[in-house]
Amino acid sequence: MAVMNGAENWDKAILERFPMSEDDAVANMNTFFQHGFAKYERDRSRADIDWSTSKLSAHLRIGSLSPNELYYKIENSNLDYNERKTFSRRLIWRDLAYFHLHSFPNMRHTSIRLRYEQTEWLSGDEEDARFNAWKTGNTGYPLVDSGMRELWQTGWMTQSVSGSGWSSPLSWLNI
Repeated sequence: MAVMNGAENWDKAILERFPMSEDDAVANMNTFFQHGFAKYERDRSRADIDWSTSKLSAHLRIGSLSPNELYYKIENSNLDYNERKTFSRRLIWRDLAYFHLHSFPNMRHTSIRLRYEQTEWLSGDEEDARFNAWKTGNTGYPLVDSGMRELWQTGWMTQSVSGSGWSSPLSWLNI
């Protein structure tokens, strides 16, 4: 895990909320399957409901939970296909994103959507001001701001909120 330097200990909340071991990952997965998995299809966009999402992404990212283990846990559940399909697809989409980064390394620097290549992005002081407002949750867009403040304080943002949080620099702030 990377060492973070600076005046703010922003990583402390992340490390407290997401202890990173295989045992912690399996316990988190099992808790999600007990309390949230059966309701995921219905509740996944509800940021106000505990266990509406699995909170497993950090474990999948660093390898303390295998995507294969999670896949077979999903497949071996007692839920019908329609009750588990979205969660299964999102696990697969995660690996598809890694495949794209591997197969198309230029996409890190060149947009895969050519229309964005024509965008005139802000630069200089205005870019810095808007970027800092976004990072600190001060854009004036309540959903974006609450999500970014949650991320800063807890190290976590649900997928439904992050869709707005991550698209805002591009779509609204032009940075």
